[in-house]
Amino acid sequence: MSLRDRTVQAVLAVTLVALLARFVLLGQRVAHFDEARVAWWGLEYLETGSISYRYMIHGPLMQYLHRLLFDVFGPTDFVMRAPVALVGGLLPLVALWLRRHLDDVETVALAAFLALDPVLLYYSRFARSTVLVAAFCVVAFAALVRWYDGDGVGYLYVAAGGLALGFAAKENAAVYVLCWLGAAGLLAAGALVGPVPPVGRRVSVRARLGRYGDALAGEAPDRRQWLVRTGLHVAGAAALASLLVLFLFAPRGGDAGLWTGSLGATLETTISDLQEGLSHWFGQGAEKSVADYTDNLERYVRTSAEYAGALAGLAVVGFLSEVARREDARPLVLGCGYWGFASVVGYPLGTDIWGAWIIVNALVPLSVPAAVGLGRFVAVGRDAWADADRVSAAIVAVVLLLAAGQVAVVGVSAAFVEPTSPDNDLVQFAQPQQSMREPIEATAAATAGHEGEPDVLFYGNAEFVKEGGYRSPTCVRWTRTLPWAWYLRGADASVRCRDAPNEDLPEELPPVVIAAADCELERPVRCRQAPGELSVPPDLRERVGDDYVRYGSLHRTTGGSFFHGMVVYVRADALRAHTAGRNVVNGASPHTRANVTVEGTAIT
Repeated sequence: MSLRDRTVQAVLAVTLVALLARFVLLGQRVAHFDEARVAWWGLEYLETGSISYRYMIHGPLMQYLHRLLFDVFGPTDFVMRAPVALVGGLLPLVALWLRRHLDDVETVALAAFLALDPVLLYYSRFARSTVLVAAFCVVAFAALVRWYDGDGVGYLYVAAGGLALGFAAKENAAVYVLCWLGAAGLLAAGALVGPVPPVGRRVSVRARLGRYGDALAGEAPDRRQWLVRTGLHVAGAAALASLLVLFLFAPRGGDAGLWTGSLGATLETTISDLQEGLSHWFGQGAEKSVADYTDNLERYVRTSAEYAGALAGLAVVGFLSEVARREDARPLVLGCGYWGFASVVGYPLGTDIWGAWIIVNALVPLSVPAAVGLGRFVAVGRDAWADADRVSAAIVAVVLLLAAGQVAVVGVSAAFVEPTSPDNDLVQFAQPQQSMREPIEATAAATAGHEGEPDVLFYGNAEFVKEGGYRSPTCVRWTRTLPWAWYLRGADASVRCRDAPNEDLPEELPPVVIAAADCELERPVRCRQAPGELSVPPDLRERVGDDYVRYGSLHRTTGGSFFHGMVVYVRADALRAHTAGRNVVNGASPHTRANVTVEGTAIT
């Protein structure tokens, strides 16, 4: 690969655009429930040195990355999302490993789809393992293709490492392997009766297998030697992948921890944890009703059409055009088509709670036939222009412009303009509204210079506070109040709770009081009141008076899950003292709602 190669230069340019699109304003969106949960455990690992596989937050890879990054750069939303943004931004480079099977236009188009598709862009700016597992598994797949092409046995071991990292990111890496095997089976069937049964004519298996067919058809001693050598390398790669998985999933710290416990206890705990996690995640489909599945499938297809319509439509065009090539059809394109279409059908069955992030698993493989589809349009346009067929050339140009416009408009809107809007179908319901960013920053500012205990008081009923938890803050309903646990731990704030109305407010209120707020719901499930209209218990309203700045926010995007909203009171003098002399937006006073920029805090 030469940097003077124009195709290489184009792919590198696309990759730079992908990285820029992922890192710009990366810390702006308030943390989603899942992001906060994963990041909190990264902080836990940093502070305690202990970690174990917790299948509810998927594989441990994110915790390893977060521990390192939080230690160096501090716990911020930007840093929390940086690993996914980096991996997602570099993903377009994989197009160069598949270049032997694609022409130059298709190679650049593949890189562009991986860089700019709105769904891939949105979830590459999201601290969840979906993009990580997709990226590492696609790298493993591309390495297997390189090994098959005869570029060296080292690629087989790269594939083993990529697959292990993918599995350590998220358990559905196993589904990727099943998809590959299924696609390989369909390609093998196609080798007997044509590219796609029953289309085409019979083609010999030896011709389909290429150099491997020649090796198998060779002299007996050479065939045995080839089989033994290949078998040993495959076994070695499988052993490497297994060892890496055990190493990554092994607990750290404690009697059964890696380095601190016995080898037997570590292996037993690791295998037991893996069995429990795989049993949980791969048992989801059995519990689904037909109605659940069809509902998820309908949402999957509808959301894909709206947010990844260009990629999905061109994937169909590319796959069908490849089928039409009959005996010249490229196995890579057909195989990725099988893999992607199987993912469309399969993932709605396996998902436990709807999240549009599952679409990523289909879009990555479908990017290959989509690139072929785009290449077909470009070729038709070139031929039409060369033949002076201006009408056909104009039609192709319009189609390509519409596809580019859909990607640009939808991508910018979803990832930058409305990243938390309930009207954005990529936003999962456990995403707080962006208005929560203001009280989060104000809380960090007000507690930074506070002396004494506590810094923050949670005030609400038993559905909001609960003593005796093992995760900090230990007195709140932890999963129902996320992402506050992440932000409070990042700010190193101490927390106390009072159960309203069974416990009175303390005589002296801390700098920050967070109260549960209710709201009236309407259909679709959304809160009728604006955040500023949310109500709190009257005794709290009387106590805070004019001494506190009030912030209201819906705790979930629609306001219809768990607690409908929260009201945060921040003592004005504490906020003013910390923000005095700092950057204040639009000339507002340091404690004015909505216009305070807090710098130098632990969270931004």
